[in-house]
Amino acid sequence: METRRLNLRWADINMAELDLTKLILHFSQSNKAEGKSPKTVAWYTDMLLGFAKFLKSMEISGILAEFKATTIREFVIREQKRALSPYTVQGKVRALKAFSSWLFAEGYTSNNLLVNIKQPKVPVKIMEPLWACQQQA
Repeated sequence: METRRLNLRWADINMAELDLTKLILHFSQSNKAEGKSPKTVAWYTDMLLGFAKFLKSMEISGILAEFKATTIREFVIREQKRALSPYTVQGKVRALKAFSSWLFAEGYTSNNLLVNIKQPKVPVKIMEPLWACQQQA
């Protein structure tokens, strides 16, 4: 019978094999503990679980080793092809970058894996000042 050691030392854990879904839930708990609003916590969690679902749909294992720039870029391209709003796609990238920063800060990764990923461009909205709208009326 195989015995399982329950209390592993941090250095003994193979971080690359950690399940992304569980890490996303840890990130959610961390956000709650920091006092982020429930809506913010839910938003981050939804965005990140969407990425985990993408991995599953591509038959890619949902482990930390698959959280890398190339996979993120594939995800962004797929989301853009789905004709989502550019703001939605940009939000997903923001959530992934925040998660990457957290992974690094918590010691799950040796560096911030997405530091060089750029936000997708969104259309620039030019807003007319309120006083200009009132003058036209």
